[in-house]
Amino acid sequence: MGTAHNGDVELAFDVEGDGPDLLLIAGTASDRALWSLVRPALAQSWRTIAFDNRDSGSSSIVSEPYTFADLADDASAVLDRAGAQTAHVLGHSMGSVIAQELALALPARCLSLTLVCSWARTDRYARNCMELMGSLAQSVTDDRTLLAALLWVGAAPATLREVDIWEKTDAAMALGPLAPREALVRQWNLNLQADTLERLPNLRLPAHVIWCSDDRLLPQPLSQTLLRAIPGAVETRVDACGHLPMVDRPQAFCDAVTGFLAGLRT
Repeated sequence: MGTAHNGDVELAFDVEGDGPDLLLIAGTASDRALWSLVRPALAQSWRTIAFDNRDSGSSSIVSEPYTFADLADDASAVLDRAGAQTAHVLGHSMGSVIAQELALALPARCLSLTLVCSWARTDRYARNCMELMGSLAQSVTDDRTLLAALLWVGAAPATLREVDIWEKTDAAMALGPLAPREALVRQWNLNLQADTLERLPNLRLPAHVIWCSDDRLLPQPLSQTLLRAIPGAVETRVDACGHLPMVDRPQAFCDAVTGFLAGLRT
């Protein structure tokens, strides 16, 4: 494991695999463990660089609010420390907004964008969900119950018919503890500020939007807005899946990601 720095912020990261560089950016209440079911397959063809955002995992827990531009600077610092001048960039949820901001600020460093369960502007529906999640992070004192609530929101009905939510929660808890509550609240509050929509037409790079049919947090209309805004963006729909395709449909997720990236090599 390595450590990158953006000012006083320490960013834990690691590298796995060989090939062109692929930067993995996790979302709210997540860290590098988010990719654990899909990273071995991705690392067969790509040099995957995964890191913990500030306020998550083994990276710095900060005390002040920050912006998506600050998180894009964090991602750039990780690329620097990992020795990657350029990279394909894959972001999930909040991480996909970081990916958008990185590509808008430093387009020469981004070979492509893969945006998973993403959005470009927080509408009333998304605001309602995110404000509720932030409120739960403040008020639910038991980590297991809070994580179960997060997983319930993230899971598709088909998943919840097949698995025990508490077994799923315990498996997630085994990967590492939740971030401190104040850190979770900062991230949910930041999501309310996401707004790249008017700038996305300036992007000139291959872009791929992956959305899931049963995503209750960021449903299809938000992905369609992204697709219309980014010139030439292509889409993949993952059926019978909620907000966490890399967890609930790992094979379908890997097929979508590798299919798009492999096509760029030809």
